[in-house]
Amino acid sequence: MRENIKRENIKTAVIAGTPVDTRMGVDYIEHKALSDGAAVEPVYLPVAEDCDAQIRFQYSDYDGKLAVIDAIFDRAIKAGVHDFFIYCNSLSGAFDFDTYAVRKTLDSGEDIHIHTPLQVYRELGREYGRLGVMAAHNLSAHAIEEALMSANPDMYVIGTGNMSIVRAIEDGFTPSEIVEKCGLGDLLKYMEACGAEAVVLGCTHFPYLKEELAKLTDLPLIDPADRMFEALTAKAV
Repeated sequence: MRENIKRENIKTAVIAGTPVDTRMGVDYIEHKALSDGAAVEPVYLPVAEDCDAQIRFQYSDYDGKLAVIDAIFDRAIKAGVHDFFIYCNSLSGAFDFDTYAVRKTLDSGEDIHIHTPLQVYRELGREYGRLGVMAAHNLSAHAIEEALMSANPDMYVIGTGNMSIVRAIEDGFTPSEIVEKCGLGDLLKYMEACGAEAVVLGCTHFPYLKEELAKLTDLPLIDPADRMFEALTAKAV
């Protein structure tokens, strides 16, 4: 079992939708590993070359998505990777990585572990009764709501999907410019008025805005990557 193996280094594939959020994921892991004293080596593996290609991939048929994911995982496994960090909410909502992890472990004979935001949302569903969700688009918002409610059928979700926020981040606008341009202060007020206990940053691009958003609300802002990183490193002792 994994908990009985001492691992000096966790070679981890960071898989996200575009080069920008994949690089954000690599930077996130490097920063967390440094601050927490964890030995993690991130490997950069984007799925698509830009936002438009990512959306086409996520809305493609299952066989098309499976072929792309298989190619990425096979290359990573050959390079000695056993841990996969899906640093993309919409990607984790568009493909069933939990089932895939079981299949890939059986097919490859390797002990494959995949960490996704949806796994975190199932935990959050047991901790909260009412959450605001900021997602990249409504396919992702639906998957997040479904994960939350799988743990808590009485969960009340106030959700939005807005790809223009993602595009603005990819285009290099500052957090203050994006918050103003996209009306995010009003969105937070709406979620507060609806009784949200916290706001989920349901896109891995959105922590880029976290400090600016925190100026506009007293609600906790939840970044699922923090719990994903805890799961990644928890048994590496």
